[in-house]
Amino acid sequence: MEDNLNCSIIISVYKDTKSLDLILESLANQTIIPNEIVISEDGDSSEMRDYIKIAKEKYKNLDITHLFQEDKGWRKNIALNRAILASKYEYLIFIDGDCVPFDDFIENHIKQASKKIVLAGKRVELGESVTKEIYSKKLTVSRLTKNYWLYAIKLIRDKTRHLEDILHVSYKSFLAPFIKKEVNYIIGCNWSAFKEDILAINGFDETYTLPSVGEDVDLGWRFRGLGIELKSCRYNANIVHLYHKKRFDSTQGVINNAILKKNFDADKFFCDNGIIKKD
Repeated sequence: MEDNLNCSIIISVYKDTKSLDLILESLANQTIIPNEIVISEDGDSSEMRDYIKIAKEKYKNLDITHLFQEDKGWRKNIALNRAILASKYEYLIFIDGDCVPFDDFIENHIKQASKKIVLAGKRVELGESVTKEIYSKKLTVSRLTKNYWLYAIKLIRDKTRHLEDILHVSYKSFLAPFIKKEVNYIIGCNWSAFKEDILAINGFDETYTLPSVGEDVDLGWRFRGLGIELKSCRYNANIVHLYHKKRFDSTQGVINNAILKKNFDADKFFCDNGIIKKD
């Protein structure tokens, strides 16, 4: 852990301003406010541009930067590489635009940060009914996550996935050292690292043009290949994933896994088609 660590949080979005507002509301009320918010839009929607203008007035304690690009299909990795280069601070935290952090999310990431270490978290996937209550303001994410045991039956009935990952134990709790946490891979919606370590693997591989694998699993093995280890921040730096219908299917995973295997077999940890492009 380093004192006085400054961080940028990078949020991957695509048109969903309703969820983004819940995220920014959470970030504006964190125990430690992030130094910068980078909205990484994989597209260029007028709705998002209009919303960002409102958000900058609504959340004046947040330094918000909005990046966008032409909407030409799934190009999340390109957008994320642009966000890495544009970020102003040395430590980067990544979440998706449908994931709302617990109130001490930023604190639990930066207070456990170390160079040559990637912090990898998890997420609890809310069901449709509870998500509707959050969108309608009948229930806030903060109230749910502070008192999740009171909502256990509701969450079970709503078919919440990965419910165990709503359990929260701060990094500074006396219980934290006793909780077994293993990590084998990165989940793209909740991880963080020093910018210099991300640049060491050349960022995201832009060869992936379909969701899954390319923005998470691919990163993990490339980090480890260069001696940058994964460390779990599960149960510490928690997020809730808002319900939506799945946006990709298993066929996309097959295509991505073929790309992964080719690079894995070649021990290609510094990707050819990342922030720096191979000639």
